[in-house]
Amino acid sequence: MFEDQYVELLPARTTMQTVTGVGGAGGWGGAGGPALALSLAANVAVVTQTSTAISLFGDAVAVNEVTTGDATSGAADAGGGDGGAGGGGGDGIA
Repeated sequence: MFEDQYVELLPARTTMQTVTGVGGAGGWGGAGGPALALSLAANVAVVTQTSTAISLFGDAVAVNEVTTGDATSGAADAGGGDGGAGGGGGDGIA
């Protein structure tokens, strides 16, 4: 050390202590993912019909009839994704 420098000493009443504490709480977990469920039903009929009407005396009537069945879809069911895990707690002071 040089002669123009000096060191301050701690006063006699000051003591050194160990400080302990607990860490902070962990972070919140992430939200779960969205869910999407679709249920589709289709009944498509392509029908070509020809009806011939011949009349010798007066009007003639020709009738065509097309009947299609019902279409029923099944139940739709979906679950969202799982939420994320929460963050770890903070380290304590030792």
